[in-house]
Amino acid sequence: MDGLRAIAMTFVVWFHFWQQTWLTPYINLPAGITNITRYIGITSIELHSFVRYGFVFVDMLILLSAFCNFYPYARAILLGETWPDTKTFYKKRIARILPSYYMALLVMLIVMLAEGTAFSGAVCKDFFAHIFCIAPLFPETYISPYFNGVLWTVQIEMLYYIVMPLLAKAFRKWPVIPCAGLWGIGIVSANYIVGNHADAIRYCGNHILTFAGCYANGMLLAVLYITIKKKNLENIYTRLTATIAAFGCILHLNGMLKDLGSGELQTVQLQQRFELSLVFSVFLLALPFACKAVKQLFSNKVVTFLAVISYNLYIWHQYIAVKLKEYRIPYWEGDIPPNQTGDKVWMWQYQILIVAVSLIVAVLLTYFFERPVARRILKWHFPILKKPNKTKQ
Repeated sequence: MDGLRAIAMTFVVWFHFWQQTWLTPYINLPAGITNITRYIGITSIELHSFVRYGFVFVDMLILLSAFCNFYPYARAILLGETWPDTKTFYKKRIARILPSYYMALLVMLIVMLAEGTAFSGAVCKDFFAHIFCIAPLFPETYISPYFNGVLWTVQIEMLYYIVMPLLAKAFRKWPVIPCAGLWGIGIVSANYIVGNHADAIRYCGNHILTFAGCYANGMLLAVLYITIKKKNLENIYTRLTATIAAFGCILHLNGMLKDLGSGELQTVQLQQRFELSLVFSVFLLALPFACKAVKQLFSNKVVTFLAVISYNLYIWHQYIAVKLKEYRIPYWEGDIPPNQTGDKVWMWQYQILIVAVSLIVAVLLTYFFERPVARRILKWHFPILKKPNKTKQ
């Protein structure tokens, strides 16, 4: 799971960097391979599609979040383990998410005011919408925020964290109802937006409701994984099947990414969201049971390290890239950015710089801020979360 989080994060980060650099990796399958694979309908795997449409991997990050957060509840349901404490769940989520998130908001606000932005009513609304993680619910605070644009994903996650314990309790009693309900909400909301508000799809496509099916699939994924592990069905045949399924998902995803360019981008993305979550789900379920060589791609030291720093890397990478370009670092002249004039030397210098700075910032914040603060929060006792003592009269 850590390796998958790192890979998904890498493509999201790469997409945002591509938006600024326009450096696109056009790498297709060699002719010798396509002469064989064309007989099964595969003529190319285009890496540039994974970069140009890397934003779809946000859906995988949300799926992973649903899987990981529901996993302890699934173990309690299927294996009879102790039911996770709701207060502890919220405490861990607060410790993991909010310190780095609020610190980023504060730094961005200070930079914004230092640059001369007036603290107007719009800025105030934007700031408090981000504070309470509801910015994606309003067009003006989602599509054109004063703060870093990627933060909407963190807010979607926080809103789902709030309801996770309730969803888990409902799943324990009536598993079909919450899953079918979330599927229905996701599919109906997506089709409603496409059919009735296509002109506003840019504002409401990435709404909490359209991710509902994705979240349900993450919960089901945890149940299926534990069930398979419990039955101990792993052998050479299941490993072969899982490996083929994993590669099949990559090929199907490659086709879906190509389809994104066949119509209005955000409309196609929204129509594909549920199917995409199913493809990611099959991939996530197949990977732990695949052959050792395939699993090693997602469980080595490099991807594990990237997974550790992934949260701060996600929060800061786009902001760093945009600000360095605004401040003309590396230096460039004129009114047209060098990526639009085809200045490859500058483009590569800039690419290397934003990657390096983003990684350094992510490492420093993870090890010297996020983790120490999280440890302190986990030691705190929150009276508001404590149950009142019952005394005998």
